[in-house]
Amino acid sequence: MTVAVVGALIAIIVVLTLLSRMQSSRNKEAVADLQREIAEVHIPDILELVYQEVDDAGLRDLPGSTDVDATVLLKVWKRDGPDCPVGQGEFHVADGVEATEATEDDVTFECGEQVASTE
Repeated sequence: MTVAVVGALIAIIVVLTLLSRMQSSRNKEAVADLQREIAEVHIPDILELVYQEVDDAGLRDLPGSTDVDATVLLKVWKRDGPDCPVGQGEFHVADGVEATEATEDDVTFECGEQVASTE
């Protein structure tokens, strides 16, 4: 009887060990699959998102936007013209400030007449 109990315990331990190894193997495969998927997916950086939003809103086509950094355009547009329809308004760079050097403090946005589309 004791031999039967010891044999049953050994069998249970062997089965549990095999199940544990199978689960560990599945977890490793799942992690490897996820890592492959992550490597295949392009995750845009913040500047890509800024440029995309500037393009989507047509900010580069508005008067006064020439040579002003895209991040400045987006920040000023969100600050000064949140209710302005896309394609309307114009940017103004402060006097004496080069557009390429302008910061968001040097640029204002005024919502105005609709700007003709270049499409």
